[in-house]
Amino acid sequence: MAPKPPQPQSSISQTYLLLYNAICAGLWLSILITTVSTWMQSRDITAIYQSAESLTRYTQTLAVVEILHAALQITRSPVFTTFTQVFARSVQVWAINYAFPAETAPSVAYPAMLLAWSSADTIRYSYFAIMQAGYPVPSLLKWARYSLFLILYPIGISSEWWLMYKATTAATNWAVLSIFYFFLGLYVPGSVMMYSYMLKQRRKVLAKQ
Repeated sequence: MAPKPPQPQSSISQTYLLLYNAICAGLWLSILITTVSTWMQSRDITAIYQSAESLTRYTQTLAVVEILHAALQITRSPVFTTFTQVFARSVQVWAINYAFPAETAPSVAYPAMLLAWSSADTIRYSYFAIMQAGYPVPSLLKWARYSLFLILYPIGISSEWWLMYKATTAATNWAVLSIFYFFLGLYVPGSVMMYSYMLKQRRKVLAKQ
């Protein structure tokens, strides 16, 4: 039996996704600007944490709804892939960056992570917002959406790993330490899985240009 074609989105879901993606694009752009401007003004890594940590934490937490989007088929994103990425980042912003500021704030990995996350997500959400608005996506934006991750993803994932490792040097609870070490071990197969998925998506999308 042939698979059913994807159902057209309702005007309500289209409007909702347009607003959601536009808001997220604006929030991540704000984080990107804050990170860059703070670094240029003070050259103090800890100042970046103080300026951007709270906004980053709540902006990333907002992405939890994307798991519901995938599960309810509001979007075509795979549920497991979406859950993996959102869960990993949620752990990062709450259980690592927020919970261990003494270890994460002075580390160069923190602004590196923010630059990778905010650059990628400003592009990604802008791309989806334009699509939902019904306009053709500029070819440069499409290229950036499916190409810059080649550099940004390794920077982001390695920064996340290092910050989690730094947190293990301060954690004293054996259960917390066990969870952190478990996640540190998962980063290798998890990152390979995500990177392979994104490479596949890149080949599929850019081949149509």
